[in-house]
Amino acid sequence: MTTPLLACQLEDLENDQPRCFRLQDMDVLIVRHADQVYAVQNRCGHMSAALHRGEYTDNLIVCPLHGAGFRIETGEVEWTAIIPPPISEYIHSENARIRKFGELIEGAETRPIQTFPVEVKGNDVYVTVTG
Repeated sequence: MTTPLLACQLEDLENDQPRCFRLQDMDVLIVRHADQVYAVQNRCGHMSAALHRGEYTDNLIVCPLHGAGFRIETGEVEWTAIIPPPISEYIHSENARIRKFGELIEGAETRPIQTFPVEVKGNDVYVTVTG
């Protein structure tokens, strides 16, 4: 059984301003939206970029690296990553190593991110980190 961990104080969370906290050797992104508090893994489901460096709007956290968007309530992918040129052109390179890299990047999926249960007790915000 996993025990909820004290992550922060409710007053530490400004409305719609995500913050990253380290819990059990994992970076967890915590967002306060209106009367709700959400916690998700702080790593993009595409190439593991730090989501706390991205943009947050309308309950979406957008990856700063390739623009994948994730719902903070569910962790589901709202839109997949965008591979910009010239990286998207690597698959056409005459250099075999660059071409292989391009194929690997192009084949990377955007997967949902993990969500964690949150409990607010008074001013304390607890997160149950699993997985």
